[in-house]
Amino acid sequence: MHLERSIKDIVVEEGFVSGDQLSEILAGRADATENVGEMLVRLGLISEKQHLQCLGLQTGIPFADLARTPVDSEGARRISHQIAIRHMAIPVEVTEYAASVAMVNPLNIAAIDEIREQLGVNVDPMWASESDVRDAIFKVFGSLDNLSVLVGEFHSGDVETVETGSDENDRSYDIAEKQDGAPVIRLANALLAKAIRAKASDIHIEPSARDTKVRFRVDGILQEVMVIPKAVQRTLVSRYKVIAGLDIGERRIPQDGRFAVNITEGTYDLRVSTYPTVNGEKIVMRVLDKSSISIDLQTLGFSPFALERITARAEESQGLILVTGPTGSGKSTTLYSILNHLNDKSRNIVTIEDPVEYQLEGITQANVNNGAGMTFANGLRAILRQDPDVVLVGESRDPETAQTSIEAALTGHLVLTSLHANDSVAAVVRLLEMGIEPFLVSSSVTLSIGQRLVRVICPHCKETYVPDTAHVEALGLPHNFEYIHGAGCEKCGGTGYRGRCGIYEVMDLTSKIRSMIFAGESTDSIRRDAIRHGMRSMRQDAISKVMDHVTTVEEVLRASPGEDAA
Repeated sequence: MHLERSIKDIVVEEGFVSGDQLSEILAGRADATENVGEMLVRLGLISEKQHLQCLGLQTGIPFADLARTPVDSEGARRISHQIAIRHMAIPVEVTEYAASVAMVNPLNIAAIDEIREQLGVNVDPMWASESDVRDAIFKVFGSLDNLSVLVGEFHSGDVETVETGSDENDRSYDIAEKQDGAPVIRLANALLAKAIRAKASDIHIEPSARDTKVRFRVDGILQEVMVIPKAVQRTLVSRYKVIAGLDIGERRIPQDGRFAVNITEGTYDLRVSTYPTVNGEKIVMRVLDKSSISIDLQTLGFSPFALERITARAEESQGLILVTGPTGSGKSTTLYSILNHLNDKSRNIVTIEDPVEYQLEGITQANVNNGAGMTFANGLRAILRQDPDVVLVGESRDPETAQTSIEAALTGHLVLTSLHANDSVAAVVRLLEMGIEPFLVSSSVTLSIGQRLVRVICPHCKETYVPDTAHVEALGLPHNFEYIHGAGCEKCGGTGYRGRCGIYEVMDLTSKIRSMIFAGESTDSIRRDAIRHGMRSMRQDAISKVMDHVTTVEEVLRASPGEDAA
């Protein structure tokens, strides 16, 4: 865009700054590349809105003062909440032929095109301040679940502290029974209900210098869902700390707790973690849906070869099975599914976990308690005195636990455990890096499973499309194939994805691979031999799910490690 007038000329012509004053400022500035308008805002000589007025005069795009301009809520809701948040834009007025849309960056052509596509009419963009756009988005979309009304009550001065009452020691929290009371209680309930109904796995409440952002992790991706006033943050965090049994008076150190939520959709466990920041306490809550876990190996998406190897090794009387991947990659689901496959009256199955995420009928489960000396290693030693057939160690995170797990596998027990490593081959090497002798690793580990989660195409808005040529070539896929993606709809929040599935690589430790581990051969050599004998890498498994129209090319590139990962 060719700009005929400079900001320097406009601020003087509009009378915001005198010519002499501006010359003096420009002569004394240290960074000659700093944007003049932003510098004047930083120095407090003009307001943010005056700067935007100048940008409007410079670019020919008008400025909208949303604090004084009414927003047509019905028209604004013709775009999705997610698009409004992602592009920081809100339709102010929508007619049959055009829409006036206030934007933080009205020069973003891609954003304008996406908004035009959703509205179905031409878009006339306008400059607007970020705070005004955020407030407008909150009023329009927050009102759908009364969150804006709840937050608005904080401005009346009615709420200053948390009403703890009898809830302070209540770890089972029934949202349906707590609809009355202080606004903080109702706001806390509304946020939990909104997250659970959005199928969020994590809730983030993040304080910044000016406000507090609320983000949900849905299908592995963080999405900003709302912004609440800064004044609400401490009270809201304190409310969650109370019901999680944490010390509300301590804000200088991290704390961890948990509580259960009863809602019409079911019972959910929430793990709560606080973290002190320069702007106040951040709180993250992990949502665990006991009813949603799939504990049937047949439904997890394993290839026939992988499923056959898992069931064969799981039914052996001894050995060590490793499940590896980053945090949130579905390791617990895989481990529970194997346990469920083995769960019958002929086996004594005992676990030590941190914490127990899902309780399985017929299995003895216990939590780690480091304060009481119940570590993974100590718990495992105690389990071995309980005459177990199958043992689950939640995570082999240290050499002592790994060594004890291997010793248990070598003395006639089937042991399942998880490790943090990139893939199935790296998991075995991780044990060697922990100081475990190669002969112990090669003689104990029978199977290593590497995994990730990819998002699944939304079934409600799936359609054919042509992916980027470079992406297709990067994965070695055919160009003349009918690829599917999600166009984005209300049911998937405009993302085009709904739910996730696993991608796996399952390395069976054959006698050849055991010899290679004992000889200290490279991970690349071990990987090549495993693939030669039938293993499918995570990238290959993900590609097969593209060809089966389960996920997309873009999702494979985002979520799956490349073939050279080790």
